Amino acid sequence: MRDRPSDTAHRRAAEAKLGRKLRSDELVHHRDQDKSNQASSNLDVKTRSDHTAEHNQPGQRRLGRLRKALDIVSRNGNKLY
Repeated sequence: MRDRPSDTAHRRAAEAKLGRKLRSDELVHHRDQDKSNQASSNLDVKTRSDHTAEHNQPGQRRLGRLRKALDIVSRNGNKLY
């Protein structure tokens, strides 16, 4: 799989944290879901299957949808109250 240019920063940060290159079955997970936060404490290296399983848990799906909705609301300048 070829990396998009925007994908390389967090991969490089994770590789530096690990001290090795990522394997083809590994990807970088952002703990706080903020893809712009490249702090090593925010990055976890997971296998693709582990990452998919984590995000497919019922609570994680709802949380992901809620975060996406809040992001859309805040970008549109709408207030939540």
